[in-house]
Amino acid sequence: MRPMAVLLEPVALPSSFPSISSPIETKSVPPPKARVRVSEAAAAAALFPMPIAMDTGGAPEPDEESVVFPRWAMLDRRGRTRCHNGLNAARVAANKNKTAAPVDMDGGPSCYVSFTLAAPQKRISCLNLHLPEEPPLTPATPPATDKNLVLFDITNPSRSCYWDPPSDLFVYTAGGPSPSVQPLPMYTKERERPFLMDNLTTGILRLAEDRYIVADLNVYPKRKGNGMRAELCVFNSETGKWEIIRKLDPGNGGQFPELWSTDNVLACDGRFLCWIDYFSGVLLCDFSTSTPDSSALRFVPFPGENNFSDEVRVERYSPQRFRSVSITQGTMRFVHIDNDYHDSLHGAWQWLKLPERKRKVQRHQPCKKITIWTLNPMFEWEQHCVINLDYLWAQPGYKALDIHQRLPEFPIMTVDDPDVLCCLLREEDHGKGWMIMVDNHAHLRSCTPESESRGAEAHDNRFPDISLLPTVFCKYLESPTGVAWIERKKRKLKSAKVKAWNLVTGVEHFGDAQIKDVMKMVY
Repeated sequence: MRPMAVLLEPVALPSSFPSISSPIETKSVPPPKARVRVSEAAAAAALFPMPIAMDTGGAPEPDEESVVFPRWAMLDRRGRTRCHNGLNAARVAANKNKTAAPVDMDGGPSCYVSFTLAAPQKRISCLNLHLPEEPPLTPATPPATDKNLVLFDITNPSRSCYWDPPSDLFVYTAGGPSPSVQPLPMYTKERERPFLMDNLTTGILRLAEDRYIVADLNVYPKRKGNGMRAELCVFNSETGKWEIIRKLDPGNGGQFPELWSTDNVLACDGRFLCWIDYFSGVLLCDFSTSTPDSSALRFVPFPGENNFSDEVRVERYSPQRFRSVSITQGTMRFVHIDNDYHDSLHGAWQWLKLPERKRKVQRHQPCKKITIWTLNPMFEWEQHCVINLDYLWAQPGYKALDIHQRLPEFPIMTVDDPDVLCCLLREEDHGKGWMIMVDNHAHLRSCTPESESRGAEAHDNRFPDISLLPTVFCKYLESPTGVAWIERKKRKLKSAKVKAWNLVTGVEHFGDAQIKDVMKMVY
C-alpha cells in the first residue's frame, strides 16, 4: 500500500490559544473621489481592484526573495554532506540557498553550510555541509540551538579514539544581511576527564547584547564519601576563551543520582542551560552571573516513577523514545509515554529489549496515556494534562493508517503551541512511519508519511533513532515577510498601477501632480 497523507479537519480552538500564523491584513480600495472626471472614474473602475495581466515578452523570473522561512523547524541531528567539484562549485551550489554561510577551518579546506528548512508538519529540516571534494570530514552535527544560534560540529573520520582531539565546533548566526559562521577555538588541554567528547553534553545559550556561551558538562563521583561532582567547560564569546569551573555540587539534598548520563541539553529563558538525563531529571545551571558556582546549580528530579535499575541506567535503552523535555513559549515541559509492554527497539538497537519495570498480564493492561508536566517558577513539576491514547487510536484518521495500536515515540512539544505534541509513529519491524501532531484532547492534527517527512534528498527515508532538535533560528533569517519586503511590494504595486493607468488613458508621461492624483484615488 502506498503511503498516504491523512488530511484532517482542523480542531476549533478557544480564541485565547496562540495562532501559528496570521494572514497579512490588506486595505480595501476606496472608491474614486467625486472630483475625478467620469471617463477617468470609469477607467479606474476597470482597473481596480481587479489586477491586469500584461504580456512582458516572456516568463517572469522568480523573485530572489520568494522563499518564506518557517517560524520554527524540527532539525535532524544528523547532517548531510554534499560534495562538489572544487570550492567555487561548492560556493555556487550553497549560495542558491539563502541560509548559506562560508566556513573557514584551520588546517583544513574551507566549505559552506546551508539548511534545508520546512514547517514541522511538512518535513524534517536538515543542515547541509557543502565540501569542495570527497569528504575528508563527516557530516556536520547540530547538537544544540538557542534563538538565532545553532551550534554544530564537524568531525574528521580519522578520529577513532575517545582520547583523540574533539570535533571542531562552530556557531551559526542567523540575522542581519546574511548568516555567518564563527569557529570556536579548540580546547586541547589534557586532563583526566576530557571535555567536548560527546556532542550531547554541549549546549549553547544566547545572552544579552549579542553575547553567548557554549558549555560542556562533566559529572563524576567524589573521591571521598558519597555523592557526585560536576565540572563545566565554558566558552564566552565576549572573551573568546574557554574556562573551567570546578567542583560544583549538583546534589540538591542528595537527590542527584549516582549514575548520570546526559541525553540532551536545552537553553531556557535566556538564563539557564539544562542538562537532561531521561532516567533521572534536569540539572539547571544559572548563567545570569558572570561565573556560576554551586549555588547556580539545581537538580530537579522527574515526577512519577523513576526507580530504574542500574542496568537500565548504564545501558540506556533509548529513553528518549518515550520521554522528553521541551521548551515551548518559554516554559519547560516534561513528557512521559507509558511503555511497559511496548519494548521493541528499532534500527541498530533492534536486538535490545527495554526491560519491563512491572510484569503485567496483557489483558489487564490499563489504558495507555501520555502525561505532560510543566516546571513552575518554584522548580516543581505540575501536571499539565493527560492524553488518553485510546481516544487517538479510535479516530478515523488513525484507523486510515491501517496499523495496530502503536505508541507514539520521540515526543516533542511544539515550539509555538504549548498544547500540541509532535511524535513519530511506526509500524513494527521496520514498517512504515509517520510524523504526527496530537493535541491535549488526543485529536490527530496532522499526519505526514515518513517518505515525505524525510524529503526526496535524504539518502535514508527512515526516521532517525534519535530525538529531533526543535529550533527557531529560521525566524531570524531575512525573509519576504519582513516590513522592508512589504514596503518594496507596495512600491512595485503602485508603479504597476500607474503604468496600467497609462495604458487606459493613453497618457504617456505623468507629472508629479498627476501621479499624486492617481495615488490618492487608488489608496
